[in-house]
Amino acid sequence: MIDSHFAQKLKKTRSDLAITQQQLADRLHVSRKTVSGWETGRNRPDIDMLRQMARIYHLSLDELVSGTQAAEQQKVATTTPISSVNRITSTLLDIMLAILLIERFTQDTTHYNVFILIDWIFVFGVILRLLVSRWGLKVIHSVHSPVFLIGYALLIAVLLYSALTNLFTMGFVFQFVFLVVSLVGIINFVIIGRDVISHRKLR
Repeated sequence: MIDSHFAQKLKKTRSDLAITQQQLADRLHVSRKTVSGWETGRNRPDIDMLRQMARIYHLSLDELVSGTQAAEQQKVATTTPISSVNRITSTLLDIMLAILLIERFTQDTTHYNVFILIDWIFVFGVILRLLVSRWGLKVIHSVHSPVFLIGYALLIAVLLYSALTNLFTMGFVFQFVFLVVSLVGIINFVIIGRDVISHRKLR
């Protein structure tokens, strides 16, 4: 067997990028069996193949073939395919929360229940935002997490229901704000859904 640690690293790097052995083989113009041999340690890719693999994995050649430091760099690199969706989601959640917060303190209503509703929605939105923070992602790993998706869908459903049914007779301004925030959420949800589908197709 040739350096099992290196073989495992090759396999993990490819798996984390959601690239199949066949897809990698096609990009390198080799057989899937050859890629399998590299990842089981039966044989090792030559320097030209390693350079091509490093480009595909968004690593330098040194990072691909070296030890611990490469593993840390690899971990950052392998989050790239979903990091853009995480950033979009966190940004849109920030916008949604900002709109709700501004509305909460700039508008007036005779119905105190409206403020209670906004407060609860805001708190729930903050929890979702924390889940897509750097610390929260250590727990749920990505916005593809069922916990996050269910929570986000619930938030959007409450916003839409409140806006479309005039819950608590909140008034036109509050209805409009709730509708705008829910539409932003729906757009974000569609982006996440498309990303989930694209990742499944690559597997």
